[in-house]
Amino acid sequence: GGRSVRPESVVGELSDRQREAVETAVAVGYYDTPRDATAETVAVEMGCARSTAAEHLQRAEAKTMLALFGE
Repeated sequence: GGRSVRPESVVGELSDRQREAVETAVAVGYYDTPRDATAETVAVEMGCARSTAAEHLQRAEAKTMLALFGE
């Protein structure tokens, strides 16, 4: 078993820019299988550098995974 985490509680942990990055990534197909977009695609949509978009996504993903599976 695991613990139950409400999605809104995870989203509330993200910064505005992290939330924007994830929302953009979902919209452009970054999380599709097969992947339809790259961090560069997300960056272009956000108007920032690829490394910045990638960092926002990584931090958002880390917060999400820690909320779901961390201690």
